[in-house]
This record gives sequence, structure tokens and C-alpha cells, in this order.
Amino acid sequence: MKLIYEGSVKNVYQDANPEHLWFDFTDDYSVFDWGKMPDPIPGKGEALAALAKGFFDQLADPARWKDLGLHNLPDTAGILPLKHHALDRQGSRLKVKKVDVPRLAANQVGGLLVYDYSYPFGQNQLLPLEVIFRFGAPKGSSLFQRKDWYAFPIHEGMEFPEPLIEFSTKLESKDRMVTYQEAAHILKGDTARLKQLHSAARAVALFLQRAFQQQGLKLWDGKVEWALVDGALTLVDSIGPDELRVSQDGAVLSKQFLRDFYLDKPWYAAIEKAKALAQERGVSDWKTIAREELKAQPPALSPAYLEAARLLYQDFVEMLVHQRPATRFLNAVKHL
Repeated sequence: MKLIYEGSVKNVYQDANPEHLWFDFTDDYSVFDWGKMPDPIPGKGEALAALAKGFFDQLADPARWKDLGLHNLPDTAGILPLKHHALDRQGSRLKVKKVDVPRLAANQVGGLLVYDYSYPFGQNQLLPLEVIFRFGAPKGSSLFQRKDWYAFPIHEGMEFPEPLIEFSTKLESKDRMVTYQEAAHILKGDTARLKQLHSAARAVALFLQRAFQQQGLKLWDGKVEWALVDGALTLVDSIGPDELRVSQDGAVLSKQFLRDFYLDKPWYAAIEKAKALAQERGVSDWKTIAREELKAQPPALSPAYLEAARLLYQDFVEMLVHQRPATRFLNAVKHL
């Protein structure tokens, strides 16, 4: 296989079949858009591959939708059970059907980058929107940055009776939240496709919420990506702790657990300062400022924290793929 993309936590290989790719989930992790952090989490890559394949298989299984009482959701005709691009799993690698990823042309207008979405949609192509669903506003939620977008007050800890669906860009140099009007524009005014995306994301959100509830977990929010495969709406990429925010008995069971380790560390203060300096200077490369000017480097996780992180990913597989109770992570957290 040929390596065609090397990321901070995931690599992509071209299969011998040109229509297939392999996602290789590594044991590395990244927080705050820094890139690869100092120490890998043993078993994380294999756990993420197992979770991605497990979630995809469940979402494509009519019996699982019926088991969760969600087989008759409104506005899901032709959507359920969901289609996905996963084909096979081998250890930490997930084999998927390849979809084309458009490259956006960008022009400077008034000092800002403006992206051109005028390219035609193909039959096997990533849709240029990330879809976010939210069941509430936990501490640290980006909802607090957009309070004026909504006609209802937002406060920390509030929960929503229905998943709130939002959209962000996916193919720009930096993801940004967009309104429904902007999302429709990105989809070339295809409001029927936008409505289909909304309905599909709502269905995924409710499915995951009930699956987590079966294990005594609370799902707060998550994100999903979609493509057109043979012209049909298809779930792509992956679903796991790095795309979801989950809690149990007040403990965070998601990537937020890793972020929390750094919040009181000098490194985190330095990267926040670097971002502010970059904004003042009108540049986007805050990492160089952090590394070279502020001499900021992230510390390694403590041994106890690293072990808890390992158990977090292992417990997710036990609970969500094998549907068995798992409390090793929660027990480890009590001793931090």
C-alpha cells in the first residue's frame, strides 16, 4: 500500500484497488490543534478502528434501529438504515470506499480568504460540510461563542429536548461555523440536500444518544461527515471518542478528558497567548510563535493519566461495540 496522507493521528494508504483506501489509526493524539503530542496512548489506534467499524455496522443494521425504537423516524425515507463507506477492519486499519475530496480555490478579498464552491458535485465525493449535533451546552461548549445566533438563552449545563444541528466548513484552511443560509449556499442552493443532511444527522444523534444511554452514558455532542457515494448520502470518516463528548457520573469520557489535563499547564497558557499574538499581527501561524518565541512545548501525560486515557478507549469498545458494562476508566479517574 502507498502512503498518500500522513496526519498527526491518522494516516491514509492507497489500496491496490484504486477505489479503496485504508485509514491507519495511530496511538498518537492531538489537542488544541497542536499536532502530535509527546506520548502515544497504547491501544488507542486499534480501539478507534474497532469503534468506527462497530458504529458503522450498527448504523447500517435495521434491527439495531428497531432495538433502539428509532426505525420510524420522520423525514428519513430513503436514509435509514444509513449507508457508510467502511468495508473491512484489520487491527488499527479501516478499509473504506474512496471518495473524491474537492480542492477549493481561494482568493484574497479585503484581506480575507474567500473560497470558491462553484465546482460541480460528483457521484463519489465528500460534501464540504461537517455536521455537528448537540444535546446540550456543557462546560467548554463552543455554543457560548455564538449565543446571538439563537432565539433562546444558552447557559452552562442546559440540555435540549431535541438535538441542535449546526454546520461548519470542512475544506477551508480553518473550519468555521456557518449559518443554514451559508450551508445552503455551499451546497449550491440545494435546500433539499440540506434538509436531508439535517434529517440524517438528527437520526445519527438520536441513535448514538440511545446507544450510550443503554450503557448509562450521557451524550452531549458530536460531529459527522458525509459524502455522496454513487449519488447516495453516505456516512464517512469515523465515529469515536475523538468526535463525541460523553460523560458518566460527572466524569468526562471523550477527548475532552485529554484536553483537561493541560488546562492548568503553562503550555496551554502559552498557546492561548500565541493565538492572541497571531491575531494582533494578522497572521495564521500561531504555532511558530508558540514554539519559537514563547518556547512552548507540551508536557507528557502523567503515568496515571496516561493509563486512564488508555482505559477510556478500551472501555468505549467494550460498551459501544460489544455492549458490555465497563468501569475501568471511571475507577482509574477516582485515583487521579
